[in-house]
Amino acid sequence: MKKGVGILFAIVLLVFSGCRSKGTTEGTVIPLTEAQIKEALDLGAKNSELSIREFTADWTVDIGYGESRGSTTIITPFLRVALLGKEAALAGKKPDDRTINAVLKEEVNHITFNVTLFGGYPQFGRSVKFILRHGEEEISPDYMFMPPYSQMGRDYTQSATGSVKFKKESVPENAKVILVATFNVDPETADVHTCKFEFDLSKYK
Repeated sequence: MKKGVGILFAIVLLVFSGCRSKGTTEGTVIPLTEAQIKEALDLGAKNSELSIREFTADWTVDIGYGESRGSTTIITPFLRVALLGKEAALAGKKPDDRTINAVLKEEVNHITFNVTLFGGYPQFGRSVKFILRHGEEEISPDYMFMPPYSQMGRDYTQSATGSVKFKKESVPENAKVILVATFNVDPETADVHTCKFEFDLSKYK
């Protein structure tokens, strides 16, 4: 089950990397220095044999397995580049500067999360809603994707892995934020599960 979630995570990340933000321009200043980019690439290459789940553990908040639970990984610019380094090392290649810059420009104005949720029926992903709480402020997604159909794991628990982006213009770099995900308990009622994932942005590269 965990391996399947990791594969889904990787697929979603690759698809998501192709979704360039509308506000991105050629003149956008990238959010990492050359030294930080090198550090991220080296980290990815050094740990290329780790699973996605293992590699992203330090960026992940996990509230458990089972219906109404899940895990969320904050995809920082540093982690995005590290993942590029990981995949390049596995393929025996070196990431080119153009690809790295394109990926970083996508992230400069957003806070990005990859989310795995566990529900009770195959289409629960269609009901998922996200908000990002920062103090008293509630921020709606700038972009989100959740699959229309989930995958079945052990004990018939359904899992769905997707991504969500929020504009970070009002969120300080060292803020504490809470990603809130709600989704239907079953398709016949209005009852919802609520998952809360707390992140202290100052702790993540």
